[in-house]
Amino acid sequence: MKFGVFLNQYYTPDGEFEVTDLYEQAELIEDVGFDGVSLGERHVHDEGVVEPITALSAIAARTETLDLSTMAMLPMLYNPLHLAEYVSMIDRLSGGRMRFGAAVGYREREIEPFGIEMDERSKAMIESLHVLKRLWSEESVSHDGEQWSFDDVFVSPRPEGDLPVWIGGHADIAIKRAAYRGDAWIASASSTTADLEEQIGVYESSLEEFDMDREDNQVVLMRDCFVADSVEEARETIEPYLLKLYQMYARWGQTYMDEHEVEVDYEELEEKFVIGSPADCIEQLREYEALGVDQVYVRCQFPGQPQETTLETLERFGDEVIPAFE
Repeated sequence: MKFGVFLNQYYTPDGEFEVTDLYEQAELIEDVGFDGVSLGERHVHDEGVVEPITALSAIAARTETLDLSTMAMLPMLYNPLHLAEYVSMIDRLSGGRMRFGAAVGYREREIEPFGIEMDERSKAMIESLHVLKRLWSEESVSHDGEQWSFDDVFVSPRPEGDLPVWIGGHADIAIKRAAYRGDAWIASASSTTADLEEQIGVYESSLEEFDMDREDNQVVLMRDCFVADSVEEARETIEPYLLKLYQMYARWGQTYMDEHEVEVDYEELEEKFVIGSPADCIEQLREYEALGVDQVYVRCQFPGQPQETTLETLERFGDEVIPAFE
């Protein structure tokens, strides 16, 4: 099983986080044996967000071996020709290390300002992915679709090789879409172990239905994680920051006119976390490995969490957890 880090992308009003903190994190992540780093996409948030394309470009220049991925971008918010160029250039700058992760999104407030209606976003994403994959692989592309039309356009330079496309989602139709249109399915951080077992079954059945080889298609799981001396110490250290993140998620799940502060309960969420001693984390990760998870991307920094605390847990994960899977 491979391991990556889903980097923090959230500012907080009184927090000390700066996007340049990710440089130090990425260098440590590479040094201690992780396989990749990833960033998501957000818009129109009071908390402030890290823009993934620009940030991954900078991280590409400061690392040598890490896979670089978006987990996940909303491709329908972009002109496909521009987006294809951005992603292709990161792939070139990094020597072929880019992976493009996409999803349909769920928050009206950050989708409709770009001219995409919520009930049209799935069709627009599918059309965008179709055009992107052609631009990354063909010498000339002509396309006449509902959202975009192009006549004899191309990207130069194109990616160094076949650029992997990862697709996220938790509904059956989204999982089937990942099997049919992508090279990997991104499992949600909100999925329980029981959810995962069922969802991986849907993914593998879909691959079989589409006559695709499971060995060529990955299950990528996101998990919130913290390594300490014990579960109790890990929880005490990160609970305030972790619950702040889930409060933000719960608030964003509303339509933007109804966004408000909400309460979340740690006990209701803890099954979805990988926390505790290195042995505790290894045991939890073994469960995912047995289910068929190929890569786990851990998020170890949450809004407001200090840099020093983050670096410590990343180092412990690399030194004391990853070797158990080598």
